[in-house]
Amino acid sequence: VTREEYIHIHCGKMRTTALQMSSFAIAMAMACIFLLSSANAIRTSNNAFFTSAFHQRSPQCAFMATATSKQRQPRSQRRATRTQLAANGGMDAYDAQMAAMTASRDAYEAQMASINQPTATDEPTAIDESSMPASKWTGQNSYTQQLLQEQPAAASVGTDYSNSYSQYSPSNIDQSFAEEQSYSYSDDEATYAAAESAIDPYEMQFTNYLLSLQHELETASNEMNDYSPPMEAMNEQQPQPHSPSLEETTPSIIEQLDEEDMGDKFLKMVSNEVEYKKLLNQSPYAVTDIEWRVLIQRFLDNTEDSTQKKNGKFKGESKLNRKLVPKKERKTVVLLGTGWASHSFVKLASTYDLRVVVVSPVNHFVFTPMLASAAVGTVEYRSMTEPIRVTNPYIDNYVEGRAIGVDVEGKKIQVQLTSLSTVTGAFKGIATDAPCRLDPEPVQTSIVYSDDGAITRDKSMGAGDVIELSYDHLICSVGTSSRSSIVPGAKEYCFNLKTSQDSKRLRTAIGEALEFAARPDVQEFYYPDEETKFQAREERQRRLRIAVVGGGPTGVELSGELCDFFAQMCRSPDGAYQRLRDDIEILLIHGGSDLLPSMDTELRERALAALQSQGVSVILNTRLKEVGQDFIRIGEKGTDVVQTIPLAITIWAAGNAPVPFVKELLSQLPESAAGSGGRISVDQWCRCPTPSADSFGSIFALGDIACFEAQKKYETSPEALPQTAQVAGQQGAFVARMLNRGYDMELTPPKLPELSESEAFSLLRVWLIARGLEEAPGFNFLSLGLLAYCGQEEALNQVMVGDVPLFNYSGKLAFVLWRSVYLAKQASSRNQALIAFDWLRTETFGRDITRL
Repeated sequence: VTREEYIHIHCGKMRTTALQMSSFAIAMAMACIFLLSSANAIRTSNNAFFTSAFHQRSPQCAFMATATSKQRQPRSQRRATRTQLAANGGMDAYDAQMAAMTASRDAYEAQMASINQPTATDEPTAIDESSMPASKWTGQNSYTQQLLQEQPAAASVGTDYSNSYSQYSPSNIDQSFAEEQSYSYSDDEATYAAAESAIDPYEMQFTNYLLSLQHELETASNEMNDYSPPMEAMNEQQPQPHSPSLEETTPSIIEQLDEEDMGDKFLKMVSNEVEYKKLLNQSPYAVTDIEWRVLIQRFLDNTEDSTQKKNGKFKGESKLNRKLVPKKERKTVVLLGTGWASHSFVKLASTYDLRVVVVSPVNHFVFTPMLASAAVGTVEYRSMTEPIRVTNPYIDNYVEGRAIGVDVEGKKIQVQLTSLSTVTGAFKGIATDAPCRLDPEPVQTSIVYSDDGAITRDKSMGAGDVIELSYDHLICSVGTSSRSSIVPGAKEYCFNLKTSQDSKRLRTAIGEALEFAARPDVQEFYYPDEETKFQAREERQRRLRIAVVGGGPTGVELSGELCDFFAQMCRSPDGAYQRLRDDIEILLIHGGSDLLPSMDTELRERALAALQSQGVSVILNTRLKEVGQDFIRIGEKGTDVVQTIPLAITIWAAGNAPVPFVKELLSQLPESAAGSGGRISVDQWCRCPTPSADSFGSIFALGDIACFEAQKKYETSPEALPQTAQVAGQQGAFVARMLNRGYDMELTPPKLPELSESEAFSLLRVWLIARGLEEAPGFNFLSLGLLAYCGQEEALNQVMVGDVPLFNYSGKLAFVLWRSVYLAKQASSRNQALIAFDWLRTETFGRDITRL
């Protein structure tokens, strides 16, 4: 039988389910259309009101009236006024204005025709100002129309030629603003006046722009007045001298206004809701911009993953294919790393269809957002880690080593094995003299080929053995290293915070700093003279001074955790180090003008205020120049002044750099593979470009090393996705899903292959055909928001769905949400129980300061 007949006869239930889901999607779409139609009807009614007011006064007058009276209005009312102005200045008002200008032009031509006819008397004929023509639509159209109306009428009736807009000259506007500042309120309005004395910076920016716009308009008005007849001639009622006609002066004025068209740009800005929000530094996205199609597809993918991730994990039995043993000809997938992308891939990979080999120098996954908490003892290291073999016990193998070379065309990778002597030394009888495994940079080696072509290692480098692995698909998710090498001394003397080993090293260093500052040699009462006491106090404070470099989420959360730790250790009367309470100092050094630049402005300001209220010295617009063993040198941007600060601990959280293997891989790929920041460019299926078509589709780059460019709705050019755990985790699950489904990754777009009749009608394949996924869809990143902890049980939450912000929270409620999300995102239920117990233990008994 054919495939269609088989599906029709034996898969009726599947088709019924697909039809029900399609009906649900259609119903959701109709509901969205109804809501959008209702919103559009409301907006149309508002535009009808705005159209009638549009002819009574020009846009510039309306803007100036709003600017001069805004100090008397409450702030909420002023914002509502600006929002109404932006909403009513759209295309509906434009169409109405064009229709009104066409009607007035026709009436003006008829009136001009009657004026040009000879009359019996020499009395001038009055012209109806309401019937004057309008020039073509520009931002200064209303102003030009008024000038054209005033000139003929003034020539006849002898009115003043001074520009009616002169009352809004820059000097007068400044005077009016000064009067507004000194506006006298009654006694019952004194409190209101004090609350409204602060000027919003966005409103000041809006006012400054209006002043510059008015200056340009006055310049055009003054040049037009030069064409006007003398005022004395009109007042003396003498025969009028020849003056330029309306037809002669209008083209030159219009050309000049078209050249400047500054008002046109401004009207375009404020009449577009997106541009208006950008003017106020607000997000242009609304709830209607949520991509419901992506949400529905993500829900269906999660439903598939819940079944597919168990495929082949029960004694090799495949639940979907009803097989008891894995495939004999499985594709080999070599996975580099055990970070977020690798962990998501291993969880969802079907070991019935894929032979998975994991290569990494560490054998566990760590929940990196909680490294700052582990560095001060709020949680323990093992509570937030999970061994990669436990994540999926049916993977083919795990190799503890580091990738150092790759053969792209031959589909082979070279791995430097970790020497077990660096762990305990027990296998060589030197356990007591074994080097510490916490070294941040293990010894690297180079590839050496013997005469027979066998791969070996360079023994002069003193590293472990090198092996070679073959693969069908190579998934590169090795992550990044700290970019501390750009600052002299930072690589040697800075602590990092990227792995559990870094967190353990930092926790040990903080404990040692407290003990070092508590020694008798830096206590004042041991010395008789004042100078020695002062030196002892300065040295004690230096031993307790900690600098955090970088104002991103890692730096802010670490600063907050340090504040909590020292507040508990130094509190009175039961603090272990209460005598050192006044000597501790935390510095947060950031090169930008705001902390947490990826968050909204209000959350950035809240983060700064929260840290400063806890005693953190936040230094902005400052770069780290040099790091020494007991000092740092910093300098403010734009100046040559360098300040030296003595301290004990410097922590680097200011940026990432590619690891050596990424550079090695890029050397084997074409030039188009080089992305921004040393990353690897990938297509929408996370595939790297390769030198030939035979190797295309065999290498994937995920996580921090992947330069995946995505086009946002209101942006003009695509931007690379951020290097965050959310992006890496979703990319790992996406690639695992594609390989589980069996797409041919050499094709663009990847498609389901033609299979035999015995394999073509599995439940998974029928599911994909019912969803219309014969071709693999591209990767879509769905952001769920940003979280950050600031200390003292206060957090920042920016909840989003894709690019659409829903709400922002800060304070205690945000802290509860922060902990809830971190607890729900743990690798397993075991980790959730351990983390919850650690939080309870810390609140009840305090943090453990034992150094083991």
